Amino acid sequence: MTEQSKTIAVVGASPFAWLLAGLLAADHSRAVVLLGPPPNPHLLRAVPSLTLAPIARPQTWSLLRAYTRPAVRRLMRIAPGIGERIDMQLSARSADAAIALGHIYRTADGFGFPIDPPVRTASASVLTLRDVRAFNLSLLLSAAPAWLASVNVALVNSTGALKLKRDGSASFGTTTIDQVVLADDAAIIDWLEPDEIAHFARIEQWIGIETAPQRHHRYRVGMDLDSGAIFAQAGDGIVRAAARDDDTLGIARIAAALPFDPAPRLAARAHFRRLATHDGAPVLGPTRRGRLFIIAGLGPLDIVLAPLVATIIAEKATGTDAQWAAAHGADRRQPRRDIAEVVPGHLPGGGA
Repeated sequence: MTEQSKTIAVVGASPFAWLLAGLLAADHSRAVVLLGPPPNPHLLRAVPSLTLAPIARPQTWSLLRAYTRPAVRRLMRIAPGIGERIDMQLSARSADAAIALGHIYRTADGFGFPIDPPVRTASASVLTLRDVRAFNLSLLLSAAPAWLASVNVALVNSTGALKLKRDGSASFGTTTIDQVVLADDAAIIDWLEPDEIAHFARIEQWIGIETAPQRHHRYRVGMDLDSGAIFAQAGDGIVRAAARDDDTLGIARIAAALPFDPAPRLAARAHFRRLATHDGAPVLGPTRRGRLFIIAGLGPLDIVLAPLVATIIAEKATGTDAQWAAAHGADRRQPRRDIAEVVPGHLPGGGA
């Protein structure tokens, strides 16, 4: 079977799923079927999509160094204006979070990223990451249908006819699917058994909010390493924020992380489930049992690393890219201590 004749079913409704389906077709000549409900541009998302995140591993910083500029250029061709330059703030209140913050600073600085040394305030240590790209996903969703049609991705707003097989392939009506990719948390939760998910991740309950427009803050994106709460302010001034809410303290976590004074007016809220990998690192590759290709734990780096993920799925990754993919495989025994990451909201001694 030639590469061009292989059919991939990408299951998911997130902007990442749509982008991944298009990249597999456009850049790797795969026949792609995108299965899932139409993406909702008004849906509150757990985390913003950025070019930087609180990561600790040098291997991942090296990947970002190599992939960020080409990925941004690729995305700008699909959806002009999608990436806005902003400053991002990471904060740490506990001693363990401050240690993690220092490690993030030293590693990022070593790779030449524009980053300021941690500064101690009255309540926390604060780290500023400069020249971060924040992706406007509404632009991507607006441009995606025409782009996907141009690269011959078939859009099917239902998964009811998808019949999985034990080797990771499937059928969809009369169409043979050679590989199934579960491309977002909702797809993984819907299609994998709970005990299979438990091998690599836990399901967390989260709450997200949206506020009325606010004057732009110096830091358009921020994350509290102790609680895991994260906020992002869009170009129109609207602030979207999210936090873990399994103990119903999510709103309090969000309120503590927001730097706006006075506090912005709440316009909307939503509850959702999110996968958190056990070691904080991304998980991608075929699962142990069903051999379905899953992608979890990319967090804010989902969009910028989408070209790399497409290359991995197409089995064209080489060198350090292939090594990174193998180290993050879904079939590896957890926890994967050699690639474990900082896990905001789950640090020892953190005030989560």
